[in-house]
Amino acid sequence: MARKFDVAVMHDFFVDRLVHTASLPELLGGVSRKARDGGGGIHGVEQEDIRGGNAVNLAHALARLGLRTLLITHSDRDHQGLLRGTFEGMDADLRVKPAPAGLTVAFEEEVNVMLGDGGGAADFGPELLDPADWSALERSRVVCSVNWAANGRGTDLVAALRKRLGREKPIFLDPADFRDRVPQFRELLLKISKDGLVDWISMNEGEAKEAARVLGVQGTELGDVCRGLARRLKVVFDLHAVKGSYSSEGTEVASAASAEVDAKRLTGAGDVWNAGAIYGRLKGMDEVTRLRFANKAARLYLKSKEPVPPTLEQVQRA
Repeated sequence: MARKFDVAVMHDFFVDRLVHTASLPELLGGVSRKARDGGGGIHGVEQEDIRGGNAVNLAHALARLGLRTLLITHSDRDHQGLLRGTFEGMDADLRVKPAPAGLTVAFEEEVNVMLGDGGGAADFGPELLDPADWSALERSRVVCSVNWAANGRGTDLVAALRKRLGREKPIFLDPADFRDRVPQFRELLLKISKDGLVDWISMNEGEAKEAARVLGVQGTELGDVCRGLARRLKVVFDLHAVKGSYSSEGTEVASAASAEVDAKRLTGAGDVWNAGAIYGRLKGMDEVTRLRFANKAARLYLKSKEPVPPTLEQVQRA
């Protein structure tokens, strides 16, 4: 019997170099001074390499919560070991297309700033999906397309998912930081509103405020922004921010406050939040409980010594 999945996720795989700094302006100022002086080294900068990419991070977090997960992504041969090793022993099926892994340098302070080379993530269109992939997507309860911002074929991919899978299949979109592709993103939002390309969208605070500006959605309070975007786009809209999270279908707004945390890492926290939100919906949680569950999952990741999402048991105990 063909295997069924709780969640299918696509498309991006990145190798992330995290650069930890107490002051990003001071670090960048030091780089500028070195460049003016003819170059040289800056020593004592803490760094680590981890697997990354919104799709890989989301799939990993979902699998850690115990969901049957399908990941369709890309990698070159040199980085497949890092990718596959991430999911060893988990209930996850990986379909890896032969294209270079993306590369990211992420500067982590109180905020994170990322420099990305998309590799195969930049040109991931629906033609890369074979009949077996489509069959597996049809057997998934929810299909997630993430990091539209890095993918020049992102709109084509989402449109193909809707066309092939039909209106009954829930499609989740997290576009990631689209703010250097605003004109193209506005076109995507208009297509979502007109053609119903997706059912469920998740954004962080900065992305949601920019999307509201692009669409002329009024409101300064995050709950109003969430409701306005849900109504305009005709979707379930999730908004996660530092102080809390929100969800709306265009009328009522559910919200849950977030506890303060001494964050040890930032990159990937939004993907862990999304995993918690998706888990909660699949398990039939009411909206406030679902948001609280997602908040706890993200908080555990933020304060973790290692870049590993929490298990279901860890979230339930928190």
